[in-house]
Amino acid sequence: MEKKRDLLVDSLKGYACFLVVLGHVIMGIRKAGSFSSDYEVLVENFIWTFHVALFMFLSGYVYHITGECNGKGSKLGFIKHKLLNLGVPYLVFSIFYILINSMTPGVNNKKDISSILYLWKTPIAQYWFLYALIILFILWTILSGSLKNWQITIMLYIMLVISPFLDIEFGSFASAMGMALVFGIGTSIDKLYIDKFNILIKVLIIVLHISIVGIIVYFDLTNMVFIKQFAQILGIAASIAFISIIIKFEIINKCLLFINKYSFPIYLLHTIFTSAIRILFKKIHLTNYPIQVICSLLVGIFIPVIGAYIIGKIPVLDFFFYPTKNIKKMKRKER
Repeated sequence: MEKKRDLLVDSLKGYACFLVVLGHVIMGIRKAGSFSSDYEVLVENFIWTFHVALFMFLSGYVYHITGECNGKGSKLGFIKHKLLNLGVPYLVFSIFYILINSMTPGVNNKKDISSILYLWKTPIAQYWFLYALIILFILWTILSGSLKNWQITIMLYIMLVISPFLDIEFGSFASAMGMALVFGIGTSIDKLYIDKFNILIKVLIIVLHISIVGIIVYFDLTNMVFIKQFAQILGIAASIAFISIIIKFEIINKCLLFINKYSFPIYLLHTIFTSAIRILFKKIHLTNYPIQVICSLLVGIFIPVIGAYIIGKIPVLDFFFYPTKNIKKMKRKER
């Protein structure tokens, strides 16, 4: 049972990573002015209602089932571990992204080099996720001594809901607070429980997600309090149901597990390479939407994988992806 649950979680992480790349591809093409109808915008907005929330939910779930903040021996040890393994990639790849975008003509999100000085409080591009995750891990570590996970979740969500009425702004904590509910739900459950439902119930959950959230997106209600979180939770439930069905097909499951294996380098690097191929398409006047999407997806997934494989052979560079793993390798060599 445990092995099966872990397999589902890995496949879900692969699916979430795929959706993140797809969401950025569609958004990038739209901003470049290459989409042909409002349909692409609706699809993009639909994906954005739940795909990052799914990633955050899984982060909270994995945190819980791997021993929480005591998994590294002590709370301080856990915080140090997360600051190293999330903080180093956050800073390094944010700086790399800013430098590339500041020197490359034709990009959608041109950045000034001075943005580097504000990364400690203002995350950029997709790297806000790491920034928010670090904050959530620290909050849970600090509060877990006196509160249970579900209590922390409710408390932070209430703070988020009442903040506009009290004229409270969270500043650098805003992205973390916006994801505290789904992260907290992940920390509050012991199993995904999807095997308790038959395939008809799973399909019903998926249909309800598409129908209800489709209406929410169509009428542009996605940023309303309660509705936004409802769409996130329904999207997470539908994703679990959907993946539990399609992983029965071996080739699909292998693809999702492959993406999961390289999900971190894909997440860190995909926007750089998808931006590059959009610039290329613009130069050669290729405006076919399906071709742009497919090629950008392939580039956004496989180029980071190839890069990670090559860099993995060079410990000094691989350290920027996986700090702790490479520190352990260096210590073993010293012995």
